[in-house]
Amino acid sequence: MPIRIKRTGHLVLRVKDLQRSKRFFTEILGLPLVGENDVGMLFFSADTKDNHHVLAIRQAKESAAMPNPEQLGMEHVAYELGSFAELQEAYRIFKENGVRIHHTVFHGVTKSIYFFDPDGNMLEVYCNVPPEVYRKSVPNEFGSFGDIEDELAGKVPQRPGTVVP
Repeated sequence: MPIRIKRTGHLVLRVKDLQRSKRFFTEILGLPLVGENDVGMLFFSADTKDNHHVLAIRQAKESAAMPNPEQLGMEHVAYELGSFAELQEAYRIFKENGVRIHHTVFHGVTKSIYFFDPDGNMLEVYCNVPPEVYRKSVPNEFGSFGDIEDELAGKVPQRPGTVVP
């Protein structure tokens, strides 16, 4: 019988500058700092009732190499937001703070912004598209169906068949 995983619990990242990353995760992503340990790790969680922490960061060695997007390993971590308005607000905050955006996309199941933390790790914020919406508009609910940057910027309304409350 295989192991039965309940959920993904948390991510731990090594970072070049602990204080810079702490500011990024608290001031830009809004993840509350919920603790630290005696070896300098910082712990963050949006909801300690359901998960004691979703992210931890620790100082890397000075000589540590920066992430390389072509290497094996984790590609990105995603954080769910509650609405399209919240995704638009995240986009605005990223733009105001010079956060490097990789791309924006309508996936079918989600509308997403892929971006980089200060150390070059790719992250994603997304909002879910209701199944009754995406099932009418896409052949594969996990596909990529175009850039949504103009929607996020408020230049155009959400396209029919992709509307997220």
